[in-house]
Amino acid sequence: MNIDILVEGLLDEAVARRLIVYTGHQAGTSFGNRGVSYLRQKAAGFNARARHGAPMLMLVDFADTGLDCPPAVPSAWLPDRSPRLLLRVVVNEIESWLLADPLGIADLLGVSSAIVPDDPERLDDPKQTLVNLARRSRRKSAKAMVPNPGISASVGSGYVSEMQAFVTNRWNIAAARQRASSLDRCLLRLQELHSLNSTNMP
Repeated sequence: MNIDILVEGLLDEAVARRLIVYTGHQAGTSFGNRGVSYLRQKAAGFNARARHGAPMLMLVDFADTGLDCPPAVPSAWLPDRSPRLLLRVVVNEIESWLLADPLGIADLLGVSSAIVPDDPERLDDPKQTLVNLARRSRRKSAKAMVPNPGISASVGSGYVSEMQAFVTNRWNIAAARQRASSLDRCLLRLQELHSLNSTNMP
């Protein structure tokens, strides 16, 4: 099944594409990549598009929503959500799902897997955690993920490209779903689509 993508940014898009292919579907057109405000403002329009066109996987970081709990996001954003729009809330940021593969992250950065947090969905700032792990690395590629001193950026110039490559080539999704329940639920919903036809989705 062809599934379109609606996400906050380029790293989220790489994750969405991997998940869609991992569950036996084909990744379609990608939309968004303009931050969480764009997703919130345009959600209703994309909901209508998904209702009459290809199903859509929409990923949003819970940390960016300003709401009290992940289940509140679908009802607040899309109370009339089409079942063809899979709105999945990432707890708490997309980096949580990547940190949920501790051996992969450790191998990427050249650090011990023992310093990668065991429960990434409980981290308040998973992105900062990942950057801090990169700070402990001696690898040039990892150092490019860290912002230079004295600048306001939260990540280095090489952060997105390094993490996109990790997601595409090295991320162990089977391992990560064991440590990130919101990832596991997303995969289950994608897998359920195989048993449904294009006009009858729960």
